[in-house]
Amino acid sequence: MKEDNIKNGVTNILTIDVEDWYMDTDISRWDSYEDRVVQCTQKILKILDETNTKATFFVVGYVAEHFPELIEEIKVRGHEIGTHGYSHTSIRKQKPSEFEEDLLKSIKILEDITKEKVKGHRACQFSIVEETSWAIDILKKNGLKYDSSIFPVKTHLYGVPDAPLYPYSISSSNIKIDDPEEDFFEFPLSVYRIPVVHKNIPIAGGFYLRFFPYRFTKHAITRINKGGQPAIVYVHPWEFDPKQPGIKELRWYHYYRLSSTEKKFKKLLNDFEFTSVREYLQ
Repeated sequence: MKEDNIKNGVTNILTIDVEDWYMDTDISRWDSYEDRVVQCTQKILKILDETNTKATFFVVGYVAEHFPELIEEIKVRGHEIGTHGYSHTSIRKQKPSEFEEDLLKSIKILEDITKEKVKGHRACQFSIVEETSWAIDILKKNGLKYDSSIFPVKTHLYGVPDAPLYPYSISSSNIKIDDPEEDFFEFPLSVYRIPVVHKNIPIAGGFYLRFFPYRFTKHAITRINKGGQPAIVYVHPWEFDPKQPGIKELRWYHYYRLSSTEKKFKKLLNDFEFTSVREYLQ
């Protein structure tokens, strides 16, 4: 099935948000939960090895701090490591100084482990939106080269529905336009734009990979590629763990069809070409 995609000359971008199953709860409670992130991430690494696929792993600093050997394993296998913040806190809940402190803490932990410069960032809950656009300047100030936090949809949690649909140069003054004067890049999460009504449907992975029939996901990515653009897809390690604990603090969509993730993920890697942001930029 890969032949159609190869003919288009398009390689897509695969990203893994490395957080444990409980990290949508407050960090003050994390010590009380069972850690399952190592075995789940290793499952993803095995699948990537089998398909010779490289990805960008956006790692929560807390995970790296507690499991440095996991970060070393990701690096040794040839994948890129970016930051997903330290405490997995939405930027909407942070002051600029708090965001910068959290960011720098995560970067130091990751760079101490990998001995490599962290260049990419993804915000918790895709929380770079118009009212938090100041975060772009903080990322640039601290030496990062790109972000992948903007979702061109509108949900109750996140979204910049009129942002560009494909990789672009971003400025904090207007995150909804491509600014050719900027050398800082945004890799927005992929959507399917419905013709005529021009409505964006999120298809980038995560819950949406689990929710939609695979044939729709495949159709959407194929259409993006036919336009000469890469799809930018994400998954979480905990989505490969249908036996994870159930707690009332997590909403229904966290647990929805977890048993379908691995099968659909393998189909994606079989049907399309993927790489990391680092390799895409090179």
